[in-house]
Amino acid sequence: MLKKLFSIVVIFMCAHLNPSEPIVTAEALLEYKRANGHLSDFKAPEAVLVCYQQSTMQYLLKQHPELQPSEAVSHFYLLNDGQVGVLGDWGVGAPGLAIKVEELIVLGTKRFIAIGTAGTLDGHQIADFVLCPKALAEDGVAHLYLPQGQIAVEADLQMILEWTRFAKKRSLPSFPPAMAWSFSALFRETVADVYRVRKQGCSVVEMEAATLYAIGQEKGVQTLSLFVISDAITPEAWVPQIRKLEVRNNLHQLADWALEFCLAEAAVEN
Repeated sequence: MLKKLFSIVVIFMCAHLNPSEPIVTAEALLEYKRANGHLSDFKAPEAVLVCYQQSTMQYLLKQHPELQPSEAVSHFYLLNDGQVGVLGDWGVGAPGLAIKVEELIVLGTKRFIAIGTAGTLDGHQIADFVLCPKALAEDGVAHLYLPQGQIAVEADLQMILEWTRFAKKRSLPSFPPAMAWSFSALFRETVADVYRVRKQGCSVVEMEAATLYAIGQEKGVQTLSLFVISDAITPEAWVPQIRKLEVRNNLHQLADWALEFCLAEAAVEN
């Protein structure tokens, strides 16, 4: 009976939507899940660490056996009695990220720090750490969250400042700023594209930062992306180094720092 009533309500709501409003929303999806007994009273933690690489999530699970898988959200783990969440091993790309992030926002998350690898387009060395303050929205998803005409989107300034203070206090290595070209078609990065986006200020390429920032901008939540340089993409060649020991070790180190950052912020809030 409850499921039938829910379906009637959804149909009624859709029939009265503003033509410019989305038909499927995270709120409606989560209500559907609740009606089917999948969510109960689950509330997501305020801070979530997003890990794009499968190896990073495997590393964190090994280092932190106390991470508990959530029964409410797939590929989501909880730490410190649910004070901090880790989203990982769900794949890569902006479409999947958008679904996960929107759901977590509705469930209560207000801060996302994402870590992963990026390719250098200009000025960075393999295994370097970089902080992404801005991203060019060419990933196929971010533009759907942005006002018409906006082609780039920024990380949350307050979160950048908090990470900078954390890094200074912990004496972390330098995290130079690197504008990202967020582009989802791995096998369609052309020579002309590299020249074009470098002129626009991009020095790294990855897949998700623009969508994370665009959702953060629209929904009013804090977002930040940090990367380790894993390959080089120039007009002359592609030089992959993802399996280089220094890259893997630095990515694991970044995961440790980012998780510590989330835990420290959670402690302050409580």
